[in-house]
Amino acid sequence: MKTFFNILQTLTNVKYKKYPDDSINILLENYNIRTEQQIYIWSLIYDIYNIEKYQKMPKKYRSNIRAYAKLMPFNNVINNIFYKKELKDQLIDIYSKAQKCYYAFTKLARIYKLNKYPIVVKDDLTLNPLNIKDKNTFVLIENKSIYLFRLNELISIIETAIGHAPNFFTAPLVPLNPYNNQPLTNATLYNIYFKMKDSTRVLSSIFHFFFKEQFILELFSEKYEYHIRERAIYNYVFTSPYTLLHNSVLNMLKNNIYTKMYNIHKDFPKDLLVSIFRPFLYCYYVINYSIKGTTIINTHIQWLNQNLQLFYCYNPSFGRQYIHTVKHFNKVIKQEYKFNTKHMTFYEINRCYSNMYVLPYLNNNISSDIDSDESSTIVPSDYESIDDNDY
Repeated sequence: MKTFFNILQTLTNVKYKKYPDDSINILLENYNIRTEQQIYIWSLIYDIYNIEKYQKMPKKYRSNIRAYAKLMPFNNVINNIFYKKELKDQLIDIYSKAQKCYYAFTKLARIYKLNKYPIVVKDDLTLNPLNIKDKNTFVLIENKSIYLFRLNELISIIETAIGHAPNFFTAPLVPLNPYNNQPLTNATLYNIYFKMKDSTRVLSSIFHFFFKEQFILELFSEKYEYHIRERAIYNYVFTSPYTLLHNSVLNMLKNNIYTKMYNIHKDFPKDLLVSIFRPFLYCYYVINYSIKGTTIINTHIQWLNQNLQLFYCYNPSFGRQYIHTVKHFNKVIKQEYKFNTKHMTFYEINRCYSNMYVLPYLNNNISSDIDSDESSTIVPSDYESIDDNDY
């Protein structure tokens, strides 16, 4: 902050520059020969110093103490009805020039660091070389070293940290530099955010919410708990391996009044079953793990019941195994076991339901795709029971 105080005094032609932490004798020296402008600027400097050092910050400004300390005293000057308009205009002009000069020095310091400090990381996380001049490359200067990141990877690191929700309970973490485990500063997070806005990348909603709360984890967690949990549920359902979700899918089908009548064969491909029911499973998880009392739960209950009902009505024999027989001139030439996989996707059901095209789908003949010289026989199979404790 001393640099900013120095600039303010330089702009008001102060010959002997002083700072609030100097001794009282030095502060009073030549006080009587100061101009009115210099007196008010000194008062502004003193208020900024005291707020930054001694005042307890409101929670929402805690991560931006310097900005708060610089703006609050200036705002008080602008809104003071006892200050003449001419004096206010002069102070605004001086303050604006000081800010502009301060940021120019900041930019100059960055240019110096880019030319002076070594680049310790030149590749992205997949070891592909990065071009420092590429618009999608973010340059992080930290501990007298330069780290290059692909913008998408860096945002993904931040999203993973602030979206941390073990067992769907929100517990955001401070984003870290993966190469040295040091927390990303607020200044770095602001630079990343505005770099993201200037790029062609789609704006990250969760990062935007974090930005709105000035990168204060406590405020972010309190205000956006619902969004963090929904994102955790979505990522779990759509990125987890099928082996982890298979039992959950069977439990979901067993707990629905219609699909509980399904007799899914124990050898039915697990990856295919999970792939078909992932969107349904997302609704099921939202119903069970989202924040209770929200209207979205009732919406997902309605969606899940309607879609599973139509899914079952479209093909009540889904999941069964049958013998597929190929005949030629009434002579059996081939027999093989197959599974009944005919179905409507979650999105087709929604589209048909909204456009009132349900009945043609429900009247579809399931065996219509079997050739005239082929036949099939359903093979009875035992239902693979799943204990709720396995869920």
